[in-house]
Amino acid sequence: MPLWGANQTDESKPKNLTEEQKSRTFATTRGWEINRVDGTTEVLAAIRNLSGGDSSSTKLGAAEISAVYFLSTSYTTGATGRVRVAWNERITPTTTGTLVVKQTNATSNAVTNITATRAGNTTSNFIDYTFAVGNTTAFSYTIGAQTITQGINDYGQTGVTSDVTIATSNVVYAVAAASGSTGVTVTAS
Repeated sequence: MPLWGANQTDESKPKNLTEEQKSRTFATTRGWEINRVDGTTEVLAAIRNLSGGDSSSTKLGAAEISAVYFLSTSYTTGATGRVRVAWNERITPTTTGTLVVKQTNATSNAVTNITATRAGNTTSNFIDYTFAVGNTTAFSYTIGAQTITQGINDYGQTGVTSDVTIATSNVVYAVAAASGSTGVTVTAS
């Protein structure tokens, strides 16, 4: 089994990385790169024309969503929550965007769809979306399969539309959460 993908059949990021590291990893014309915590990038696997360029020389297709998660395992009441959507390549947003976060009330089991809106622009491989956290600790938040309402192109490509469909398998909830986490909870402020 290869340690990473390098074609349209297998576009997987290096498999030895943690979920958090994978969220910072993306394909470029130089290979698989990672955004290091010090703000620099590092080539993890050198593969010429892994992404970008013309279709005859590019190994990967259009950018695909590789992870969707909350940036925290819990939020205080009334806070601003953040959801990150990461792609396997760098992307360029072409419109403002939204996605849906499900808010569940543990007392009544009522589910409400909350709109999360894009928080700024990016030229990296991810976009953050923010939403208003409710005013009670009875709420919990999850993300389900959906289509993001936003235009996104592969970085530097005006004619290559990136994937905007979140599959349930893309959702990892909170990067710092234990495996099997079902979402994030709210704590008192």
